[in-house]
Amino acid sequence: MPGVTIASSYGTAGSVIAPAVAKELGLPLLDRAISVQVAAKLHVTEDEAATAQAHRSRAGRFMSLLAPLAGGVLGAGTDAAPGDAVPNLDEAEAFRDQAELVMRAALAGGAVILGRAGGAALRQEPGVLRVRLFGAKSARLQHAMTFERIDEDAAKERMHQVDGAREQYVRRLYHCDVNDPVLYHLQLDSTAIGPDACAAMIATAYRSMTAAG
Repeated sequence: MPGVTIASSYGTAGSVIAPAVAKELGLPLLDRAISVQVAAKLHVTEDEAATAQAHRSRAGRFMSLLAPLAGGVLGAGTDAAPGDAVPNLDEAEAFRDQAELVMRAALAGGAVILGRAGGAALRQEPGVLRVRLFGAKSARLQHAMTFERIDEDAAKERMHQVDGAREQYVRRLYHCDVNDPVLYHLQLDSTAIGPDACAAMIATAYRSMTAAG
């Protein structure tokens, strides 16, 4: 199951580095498409899939989430009718399992995965290089202000929202800290090292790993 997962804090140029890694390795990039596919499978919005939380009434939420799973995707019997509840399947499990199905299907042919807790989801998979992009808060803010052409207050607000949502997603679905170094083989300060150099190092590390395996 070959590939690379990249966890990117706000302001670390993950949206630039991940495509560069995919191009260098000749692999497809999977990022927002994960949430799109999960949303379609679970009949929720893309925002709900991205946060792994369905913002609906209790009854409506679980009917919507569980209906597409009744055909055995996550362990229900094949005789279950559409709309039947799946016993003991909670919301977080539904989101986590569907996201992992999408990621593992992509990795079957090789892929670079940006975000979606790939480091936590695939930490036991051999042949998958797990990478984290980080940087000092002040440097990340400056990068975001320059790249997104926004002022400092807007960058701080986005950092709070993006990093907070990312940390909550990993904690809720995998009960761990997204910044825990044990989840990653390689950590790069991409506020100090340029995107091209980061992409080159990630590609080199991946080739080394696959050659050693």
